[in-house]
Amino acid sequence: MSPTTDYLSPQPNYRVGATFRWLGSSPIEHAELFLTVCGIEHCPPDKSYGPVIRDDFHVHFILSGKGTLEINGQSYRLGRGQIFAIPPDIETYYYADPKDPWHYTWVSFGGSKAAYYMEKAGFTSACPVRDAYVEPEEFLALTEKILNHHELVIANELTRTALLYEILALLVNSRNQNLEQQHKPRPLDYSPDIYVNHAVEYIHTNYRNARISDIASYIGITRSYLTHIFKQKLSISPQEYLLSYRLDQGSRLLRTTDLSIQEVASHIGYDNPLTFSKMFKNAYGLSPKNYRQHIVTQNALPLSSKS
Repeated sequence: MSPTTDYLSPQPNYRVGATFRWLGSSPIEHAELFLTVCGIEHCPPDKSYGPVIRDDFHVHFILSGKGTLEINGQSYRLGRGQIFAIPPDIETYYYADPKDPWHYTWVSFGGSKAAYYMEKAGFTSACPVRDAYVEPEEFLALTEKILNHHELVIANELTRTALLYEILALLVNSRNQNLEQQHKPRPLDYSPDIYVNHAVEYIHTNYRNARISDIASYIGITRSYLTHIFKQKLSISPQEYLLSYRLDQGSRLLRTTDLSIQEVASHIGYDNPLTFSKMFKNAYGLSPKNYRQHIVTQNALPLSSKS
């Protein structure tokens, strides 16, 4: 989408007119995400674009006024607070209302992960329209920042790309928050294996003070789903895994150090050594003291004072 009149900037990729600001950028080969065009426009009555087929994504955030999008044989009458997304390789036609023409901001982009990010934001070729779920001025502010970094320098190129990622993050987050407000499950971003692996890593690093709610919050899923996938993948609950790992670390300290039982208990997250002793005996069949004596007798080796 490129206005063809009223050029006020000497730079060919940045254009300013009475009713628009526009910035174009060259595609970046093999990039995951790159900006091609962005802008802000107060459209005159009946102003139209298309029919046209593009090779990148165009996402429009309506700030005020009205207009119509025609895509895939469907017609959408749109207004403030709505977003419409035009995917590549699909013919579209859209036009401003004759009496109350729309004012919108837009970003256009490509890249190997562009389609994936758009799907996570709730857009597909069959579903090109959604509500913003936040004030559309939040998207406007990010677009303005991109436009304000129009000079052709590497630092600005990096800033523009970072801001594009921020716009897509806002799109994804606003969609997920809306689903949560409606008590609907939000789509999961990763496979159960990845979530379980991250949970296990968190436990191994933070087992002394970890709580299951902390683990679920850290990786961004519900506690019930975390429990479900743990049982599915490891055949035990995350609470059972955490307890087992704590006690395993306790047994290691009993075998390899001369720390007192109380110190071992504290080191693995038990404030009360009696609670630790009870849990340890349930798991190993021996109290911590008897376990250590058994190991020393069995190996006939002195204990190190290093943990």
